[in-house]
Amino acid sequence: MKKKKDVKKRNQPPSYPALIRGGILISALIMTASLSFYMGPSVLEKADRLYRSMSGRTSEPAPDSFLSGAAGPIQEAGAGGPEQEPQQDQGQPGADSPSVPYLEVSQELGRLDDLTLDKEPEQVGASYAVMLNTAMGPMLYYNQADQRWGDYLYGGQDPMKKYGCGPTAVAMIINSFSTTSATPVSAADWAAANGCYAPQGGSYHNLIQDSLSAHGIQVESVNQRTAGNAASLLDSGHILIALMGKGALTDNGHFILITEYLDNGNVHIADPNSYENSTKEWELGQLMAELKQSHDNGAPLWAVGPEKVGEAAEGAADNG
Repeated sequence: MKKKKDVKKRNQPPSYPALIRGGILISALIMTASLSFYMGPSVLEKADRLYRSMSGRTSEPAPDSFLSGAAGPIQEAGAGGPEQEPQQDQGQPGADSPSVPYLEVSQELGRLDDLTLDKEPEQVGASYAVMLNTAMGPMLYYNQADQRWGDYLYGGQDPMKKYGCGPTAVAMIINSFSTTSATPVSAADWAAANGCYAPQGGSYHNLIQDSLSAHGIQVESVNQRTAGNAASLLDSGHILIALMGKGALTDNGHFILITEYLDNGNVHIADPNSYENSTKEWELGQLMAELKQSHDNGAPLWAVGPEKVGEAAEGAADNG
């Protein structure tokens, strides 16, 4: 009978205190293992390297390096524009001048007091990125006072923002309608090297025909300077270069482009000195009346386009 009681005791389940002690032991082992895992960074590094090698990923850039490579905000047209070229030192030749042959002066240069003289810029410190509609197609607008070249010395002496309307005007046409990229700086360098720069006087009038012809652009003097003929030339796909005299646009002399004829009979212009003027409508008759009375080297009006002036006039007459 005594043996049966011993067997019965051995078959009894463990007491509650024993279970509690066992649970505490297991929890302690788990906590120890967890702490050893987190306290050993090499384990994490190895796991991270293994994951990246299997997934083909590379390490992410540090926050500072990522921000340093971020692009800045896009500037609005008229307030900060195209990607800016490095500004040249005053009086130094401009970069990337077009490779065109130097020309001898084609005609008598004219008197200094007949030239397009200085004009104070409308706005200094701005940069423009504006495309204008013209009779020849879209044209990139340039302003002579643009912060990228306004202080550049035309001919090594005169700041573009005051004397550079001529190079700026031809640069718009060369850049948009020839195979050569051009800026006001490269056009000014070409003018100075080819006898078109007049110290303290802006540009000799031969700049228009000589520079555009050198870049393969058709340009011709317009002898019939009436509003009707100018409208016909614009309608037939020409841009007009006008040397303006005293009036709404200048007190002395100033080159502008008359870019397109509108349905209401007015025109748009591209004024190298004023973007605001380039956004307005102008009466063609007023512009013709205010042309400067200078008649050397094709002044005061030239037609730029795919055909000669006579051919354009015949085409306009044939069309009724």
